[in-house]
Amino acid sequence: MMKSSIAPAAEQLRRYAGIATLAHRGTARWRRVASEPGKLLILTAALLVLGALIIYPMAKLVLLGVAGNSGLATLRPLVDAFSDPGMVKAVGNSALLAISVTGGALALGLPMAWLVSRTDMPGKTLIRVSAAIAFVVPSFITVIAWIFLAAPNSGYLNTLLDGLLGTTTPFFNIISFSGLVFIEIAHLYPLVFFTVCAALVNIDPGYEQAARVLGAGRMRTALQVTLPLVRPAVLSSAILVILDALSSFGAPAAIGTMANFSVITTKIYKLLTFPPHFEQAAALALPIVVFTLASLLLQRLLIRDIRYRTLSGKAGAKALPVRLGRGRWAAAAFCGTVFFVTAFLPLAALALLSLLTAFGDAVTFSNLTLDHFAMIVDSTFGVFDTVKHSLLLSAAAALICIILGVLFAWFVERTTIIGRGLVTATIFIAYGFPAITFAVAIMLGYVNWFYGTFTILLIAYVAKQLPISFVLSRSVLKQIAPELEEAARVSGAGWLRTFTAVTLPLLKPSMWAGALLVFAFGLRELTMSAILSQPATQVMSTKVIEYLETGEVEQAAAMALIIVVLSLGSLALYRLMSGGNLIDMKKMTSWSKKHGHD
Repeated sequence: MMKSSIAPAAEQLRRYAGIATLAHRGTARWRRVASEPGKLLILTAALLVLGALIIYPMAKLVLLGVAGNSGLATLRPLVDAFSDPGMVKAVGNSALLAISVTGGALALGLPMAWLVSRTDMPGKTLIRVSAAIAFVVPSFITVIAWIFLAAPNSGYLNTLLDGLLGTTTPFFNIISFSGLVFIEIAHLYPLVFFTVCAALVNIDPGYEQAARVLGAGRMRTALQVTLPLVRPAVLSSAILVILDALSSFGAPAAIGTMANFSVITTKIYKLLTFPPHFEQAAALALPIVVFTLASLLLQRLLIRDIRYRTLSGKAGAKALPVRLGRGRWAAAAFCGTVFFVTAFLPLAALALLSLLTAFGDAVTFSNLTLDHFAMIVDSTFGVFDTVKHSLLLSAAAALICIILGVLFAWFVERTTIIGRGLVTATIFIAYGFPAITFAVAIMLGYVNWFYGTFTILLIAYVAKQLPISFVLSRSVLKQIAPELEEAARVSGAGWLRTFTAVTLPLLKPSMWAGALLVFAFGLRELTMSAILSQPATQVMSTKVIEYLETGEVEQAAAMALIIVVLSLGSLALYRLMSGGNLIDMKKMTSWSKKHGHD
């Protein structure tokens, strides 16, 4: 009887002892940090900045979307938002766009990934580079090229075919919903291509070789063995495409305005134009938040499945390329056509349009001019201010992201303080949500303080791109032995001296690489800039959309070409400094999306 009463008491004592031990360890960790005031001050300030950048505006978005200004959780803002004429139609258009683009991206990306990763098709490097270019150049830029090429009445391809065949009916009409679907597929199929390529490289080729030995043909092996092994990667990439298609703004704004249809992102944008309807905009953003969270949860489960199912049992096993015979040239022709249509043709058309005197003029040497570029750099027109704004904002965002990224990476990798996982998750929140949703959050959080200033744009740029520098710095810190820093501390150096004299020099290559990536992505950012900027704070991307709205397509092409050259130039520098290539950059971006998108 006594033993039975003692046992629960002993168990309770052990439980209390465990709690006390954990509390002591947590207190000791913070005590070690607090013993160095400089470290405590810097880390505390960085964590407060993180909360101000991300947690505060996202909380404002959720609260206003659910409760409105009344503070009561009545969902009235959501009801008001969907009672707006055309809102249900816009949501339906967004859903149809996401489904159509995902289907098209899978139809292009899957066979291309298999051909590049598993066959002896020639020209693989060119296909990889073209896919990277198609993804890096944003759709709001390629839409300009396709308007020039395939507008129903004045498109260059339609005019050319009419002259050759003597017909009056246009062959192509990019100013339509189907045209928008085509543009988004051309931009987003690389997400499927690169994700599935990575999965194909990781899977054990022994499964496919066993199937071939047992008599299965190439097609049967691919459909019944290879495809099931990469199914988690396929589904994961499909989620990425759906999220990107739902959050797309530039191309839908350009095409939708001319074709008279809306999607959910353009509706949110209209709600924030004067006079702004903040409650309805926040409420309309909430379904995107919920859908994104559900997609991220599903994707994280799929990523775990990828790690499990692609584990190879043969160290160094390498798949032998499938010999296509004469079919290798047909495969090369298919991939080459995709390269021509999605990368080469739009960039060539963009360059040509930027040099034409006027949209619709015949393509002759006498009709080529540099006046559009001269107008951009001429300070009397005020257009060059947008170039300076973009350059300064992108450079400032790169600098701040590098500083914060290094500090947070050190905090996560070099301390044992409870809450490090929460810091990582918080950093990826902004990157994970569509830009239109996060822009609404930033607007709500800082409209009374920084509306109409460069500060609100800088806050959005930094919060959205911070994961890039964080990922690069953290990956390098993982490779640096802590003993190097410990040796400096043993020699008498304080934390700040150790950090600046030992850690930072080792992180310098990743810091430069991260700065270049943030700078490049900042130059091409449109969605947040369109919502947060004002006439005095316009950037290059918003100027492109303004030119399109006013019909100055040639000026839009010239400005867009400058964005493309600057962005690709920054990425080329990244390639030289990192010793990698554009494909490595794309895989890093995809990794970031998988952990935050996202």
